[in-house]
Amino acid sequence: MSDFPLTDRFLHALERAHRWHAGQYRKVPEGETPTVPYLSHLLGVASVALEFGASEDEAIAALLHDALEDGPENIQADVARRGEAREDLRCMIREEFGEQVEKLVSGATEETALVEGRKAPWADRKMAYLRKLIDTDHVEEAASLLVSASDKLHNARAILADVLAFGDSPESRVAFFDRFTAGQEGTLQYYRLLVWAYRRAPGAQGRPRLQALVAELDRTVAALEQACGVREEDVIPAAPLRPFVEVHLGASGQG
Repeated sequence: MSDFPLTDRFLHALERAHRWHAGQYRKVPEGETPTVPYLSHLLGVASVALEFGASEDEAIAALLHDALEDGPENIQADVARRGEAREDLRCMIREEFGEQVEKLVSGATEETALVEGRKAPWADRKMAYLRKLIDTDHVEEAASLLVSASDKLHNARAILADVLAFGDSPESRVAFFDRFTAGQEGTLQYYRLLVWAYRRAPGAQGRPRLQALVAELDRTVAALEQACGVREEDVIPAAPLRPFVEVHLGASGQG
């Protein structure tokens, strides 16, 4: 089985992901005790990526895709040194897994600068990432988009499953989104804009498997919107990410 696509490099990446995200859990509503290890998400993203044709480098990047965003907060208690910790992790990824994996992880990362050791404001990070996806001067490669879109699909599926279990009506499900920084309005808007951006990403053109992944994300986001009792045309022009919408889609949000 020497031609099996996953080698010991993948197992090493899994060990690194376990170490860098040890003690982290998936988000839960305020007052609840988290029980689902964050590693479940990383495994899920790698699984989605492999299902849509990922190479071993891409699957490894899927396991490590949150290292640069969340790793510094988890492994470095000193807020002032988290920027340094991020660069240390970047170098470690490059040294242990190669330049291509480091490039893929960076491509899937919200690269906004840390503000006093903490992540930039939510809207700033999300709009910067959307612009990154559609940038025609610095095109994100298909491999990077595959890792990124696999992450978003796994998140969207998890949110949909939790929303459907949270309440039996759209009205009762609004409170579910209290765990997210931007609430229901911003969360749904971001995922709908991600679908829009992936479809227009230069690196995704002519890539059938990647387009199939984006189509699956679209279906999941549509199901999430339906479960929340909202329409796509109302979600897109919402307030949280309106500056991006006005620039790239126009005032009506129908660009």
